[in-house]
Amino acid sequence: MPWLTQLADVARATGFPVTEVGGWKTRGHGPQPSVEGVVCHHTAGSNDRHVVVNGRPGLEGPLSHIWLQHTGRIWVVAAGRCWHNAPSTSSHHMNSTSIGIEAENDGRSPWPQVQLDAYYALCAELCREFGLPASRVAGHKEVNTGKVDPHSINMNSFRSRVAALIKNPGTPIEQQEDDVPEVISLGAGDDQAVPAGGELAVRWHTEYTDDPPGHNADGVAVMAKAARWCIVDGLVKVRGLKPGTEIDVAWSRYSRDGKEFEDDAWRLSFRADANGRVESSVGGQFALNTKNQLRLRIINPTDAAAVVEKVTMAKIAMFSR
Repeated sequence: MPWLTQLADVARATGFPVTEVGGWKTRGHGPQPSVEGVVCHHTAGSNDRHVVVNGRPGLEGPLSHIWLQHTGRIWVVAAGRCWHNAPSTSSHHMNSTSIGIEAENDGRSPWPQVQLDAYYALCAELCREFGLPASRVAGHKEVNTGKVDPHSINMNSFRSRVAALIKNPGTPIEQQEDDVPEVISLGAGDDQAVPAGGELAVRWHTEYTDDPPGHNADGVAVMAKAARWCIVDGLVKVRGLKPGTEIDVAWSRYSRDGKEFEDDAWRLSFRADANGRVESSVGGQFALNTKNQLRLRIINPTDAAAVVEKVTMAKIAMFSR
């Protein structure tokens, strides 16, 4: 079988937004020998398209033909063979005989409905293109020992949805970009002090997009214009602590006006290293609405003042719930 250069057209037949990653038509470990099945994965991370495209230490990319973003956008990565399922327990789902789809999910968070709908539609269009029954769509966990992806998805129910779409595709519904905003990119911009025995709500000095444009750059709050799921992927860097002491980092919800604390949607303790530093990813999925706001808090119970470094950042995506 030649290179699968029709994949972008197949993806567009779903009606969901499509992006072609540069060079995809000649990317792969040689051409794809055959297509006898489709393997569904989750990435176990977020915003990790570059890993799918380029690989990771010990495993050269591409790692799948398609990366499915949490927003429902379909990224076409490679037209050739990809290292996405080895060793396979099914002859129809080996690297040489199947198409791999890596869906963006950390392996814990709920699946956005828009992403699931895109997943069903994409698998149905691939089956239609390559003459496959829905039974040839498999979860990675079904065709490889020791795998758990895609997490929490009942693959029998998944295949039933795919089979229904193969039989009656209906009219593709174009997804409106504004319905599922792209990433909000926030940066601390300046060093910020965390007093000994006190706390800091990180003040964001850089903002690229927002939903709505009502949270100011140089503000502490992230707010939504309606009921939203908020997916956060951030990096916090703190210095000036005594080695071995601990601080807490939390994504906290407050009342819309910021006067009342509601809860910590996510909170973990981190121990300073031998240089008195903490550097960690901070993320999760939280519910926001028109009556609350989200803040990143650094809680410092130690007797030494600390500094949140200016490179601290967060990428936030909101989608309807």
